[in-house]
Amino acid sequence: MEEKSTQRINSVARAIQILELYPKLNAQYLGVSEISKALGLQKTSTFYIVKTLLSMGWLIQETPNGKYKLGSRLLRVSAMVSQNVTAEEVILQEMNRLLNEYNEDVVLTAMVDGLPICVEKVHSSNMLRIQSKVGRVGNLVRGSTGKALLAWQPEEFIQETLEEKLSDPQEREQLRNNLTQIRQQGYCISVSEQDAGVMSVAVPIRDQSGVARYSLAVVGEEKRMLAKGIDSIREELVNTVYQLEESLRLLWE
Repeated sequence: MEEKSTQRINSVARAIQILELYPKLNAQYLGVSEISKALGLQKTSTFYIVKTLLSMGWLIQETPNGKYKLGSRLLRVSAMVSQNVTAEEVILQEMNRLLNEYNEDVVLTAMVDGLPICVEKVHSSNMLRIQSKVGRVGNLVRGSTGKALLAWQPEEFIQETLEEKLSDPQEREQLRNNLTQIRQQGYCISVSEQDAGVMSVAVPIRDQSGVARYSLAVVGEEKRMLAKGIDSIREELVNTVYQLEESLRLLWE
């Protein structure tokens, strides 16, 4: 176990060395062979580390030469450090991107003192009346935005919320089963739970301890969401939140 842990640490160190090699050599593009030679690493090890950095957006592969340059992820992290931006400003950039891609409302809900509060919303050009408004307290037991938050809270908080919000033991059990399913899936989809004819998909944005600080949701009229492809929207939202969590960890440390 100790040896494997050391190997993982070495891999991280080598990945950092690869990123630092570009300014050190004043190079815009580097190939696997050049990196391997400069750092004294085996080509196979270098290849796998480079491919990992590529998949995470830290490097970009250029064609036709096949070499690699620094990716936009590094620029975003650098910008966050230099501009001292807040988490919600970082998330808002992605909310606007999702709005442009799907033309559906995108809602950010934060857990504030045990309450789900809508803290940001970008509006589509569609005519849609939904309850979520900036500053409004949401519902932890109905709708995707609240349940995506509740599912990733400490067990004691979940139990207290179920007992406070639901008097029927059967309803509490049903919701607990629903929360378990949400955690297994990594997202929550709801239809007409708070607004008739409205479908929403929400994904939690979690901190290092795994507790949800926010939920990010795409919300729209049910028929339109289905026509655009709810699975596609869900997949893009999950991928977006994954990237956000990676970036926000730097702010939350």
